[in-house]
Amino acid sequence: MHSEPPDDPDTLREKIIGLGETSLHKSYYPELQSRLAELERFRALLDQTHDAIFLIHAETGRLADVNASAGMYLDCSKKELLATPFSNWISPQKRAAFDEFARRSCEQLPASRWTCIASLVSREGRETPVEITVRSVTFGDKQYIVAIARDITDRLQAERELKIKESALESSTNGILITDLAGTIMYANPGFASIFGYERGEMLAGRSLEIFFANPAIGKKVTDLLRKNHAITEETIGVRNGGSPFHIQVSGSVVQNDAGQPLCIMLIVMDITERILIDQLKRETCAQLGKNIEQFAILGDHIRNPLQVIVGYAEMIDDPLAKMILDQSDRIDEIITQLDRGWVESANVRQFLRRHGDDAEPRVETFIQRFSIKDWDS
Repeated sequence: MHSEPPDDPDTLREKIIGLGETSLHKSYYPELQSRLAELERFRALLDQTHDAIFLIHAETGRLADVNASAGMYLDCSKKELLATPFSNWISPQKRAAFDEFARRSCEQLPASRWTCIASLVSREGRETPVEITVRSVTFGDKQYIVAIARDITDRLQAERELKIKESALESSTNGILITDLAGTIMYANPGFASIFGYERGEMLAGRSLEIFFANPAIGKKVTDLLRKNHAITEETIGVRNGGSPFHIQVSGSVVQNDAGQPLCIMLIVMDITERILIDQLKRETCAQLGKNIEQFAILGDHIRNPLQVIVGYAEMIDDPLAKMILDQSDRIDEIITQLDRGWVESANVRQFLRRHGDDAEPRVETFIQRFSIKDWDS
């Protein structure tokens, strides 16, 4: 086997200093330039990302490198950041956990990963809530930790608003029901479960809306009306767990996405049995008052007729007692006149109540059932 003759000293010298056709510089320099350009592009991409990226020495906890966003988060230059341990920039509550992760990464978990919610604390003390994903990596024979921090201010705000809305739904005394567009229950709050006699709202998931109405066809009418009109407010008769009927008011609307496409149906249900009974009692009381007023008017006429006879006879009698009879008759007539005025005023008040609803007939809704609870019980 023949080997190539070694280069003579002049040829080798030309290769080293960059001369000659087979120069080392001519062979490797273009590739080196390409690699450097590639690294520069990658570095530019890292600097453009909104996430803060930290490269940390696993043994010392000091920063080896950071991207531009890290400096913006912490209001510091890159030089200042590299002079400070990374744990100094995170909230005190998470420092011990990070130090423990770094220790374990060096000792036994070279490819471990950890995610936590913390705050980056700037030099002036301004805190930015972030989700930090930490992972250990190895470059050559050295152990490093890469920490990527993402600003979650908007996410936390959205979560807080969602929790407030969820708490409002859960604590509402009105029944709140969310169904799909076909009327199958997706969510029922505790108020709805309580109104209809169930222990928990979770028990109702997957059931049909129709089971809560005395007339099951009402459930389908509700969903049909909502899909057509997008909002309703109606009164009807519901059925509790166990079969007992009661009066309810149902308000509902179709929940839509930003494009106007229907997503689900939301219903608010109130038990209005007490209100219905009070309204019925008002109507009955007012009707009885009307009858009493009419009877008083008739009684007034009945009193006046014999009173006129008494007055006529008293005027024909020539006796001092006749004057006393006439005086008392005038008093009785004045009292009856006052009763007449009261009857007229009461009639006006009753007419006013009729016009303004307290004595009005109950309104009939588009899908109100044609039978009452008494009919149901019988």
